[in-house]
Amino acid sequence: TTLGAALALWASIEAFGGDASFITVTIVTMVGGTLASAAPTPGGVGAVEAALIGGLAAFGVPAAIAVPSVLLYRILTCWLPVFVG
Repeated sequence: TTLGAALALWASIEAFGGDASFITVTIVTMVGGTLASAAPTPGGVGAVEAALIGGLAAFGVPAAIAVPSVLLYRILTCWLPVFVG
């Protein structure tokens, strides 16, 4: 599932015109997944987004790309399945 999540986030970054390597995105995704497990909120809401955006920024992805990419990623992988059932 980590590779699938990393691929989804990487595709989201690419969709917004970002340029991050798949390895970078995989590392950031693993850290975000760890925080999701440790966060006291359902699904790590808030903590995961902050970790992913911060991680991408640390690797040089501009906030103008990181923020919408992470939000799209979370909508598609976390919230859309909830509504679809």
